Amino acid sequence: MPSGQTVLIGSITLGIMALPTIVSISEDALRAVPDEYRSASLALGATRLDTIIYTVLPTAASGIIAAFMLGLGRVLGETMAVLMVTGNATMVPHSLLDPARTITATIAAEMGEAVQGGAHYQALFGLGIILFVITFGVNLVADLVLGRSTGKLSR
Repeated sequence: MPSGQTVLIGSITLGIMALPTIVSISEDALRAVPDEYRSASLALGATRLDTIIYTVLPTAASGIIAAFMLGLGRVLGETMAVLMVTGNATMVPHSLLDPARTITATIAAEMGEAVQGGAHYQALFGLGIILFVITFGVNLVADLVLGRSTGKLSR
């Protein structure tokens, strides 16, 4: 680890960058749960922990899941911070302490040098399609989970 620019540092950086989005939206979802739900649960004899686990969290679950999906979207789309802290190495990392380059960083770093219409240019667009499919898959899974948690398919 001569430079300190590794996959591990990139992961930590992205985690820290996603936290404000996740925390603020999750907090809004938890605050949106009506106080009547909490009061009713406590009036029926549930403890505060039971109220949180069995009443508040299930009610706010769709908002919390949405917060994680937005945080994940931010992580997937982040380019420059990762480009700077992961070492920008065009090699496959074999451990968390190796330098690497993400798909978005590869597209950003090499698009200006690719000959329009050439194989390199088409490969970069192929990477863009792969990134789109990954993002679409994450959104599809989130939609299925949210639809299952609310008892219906979301639109």
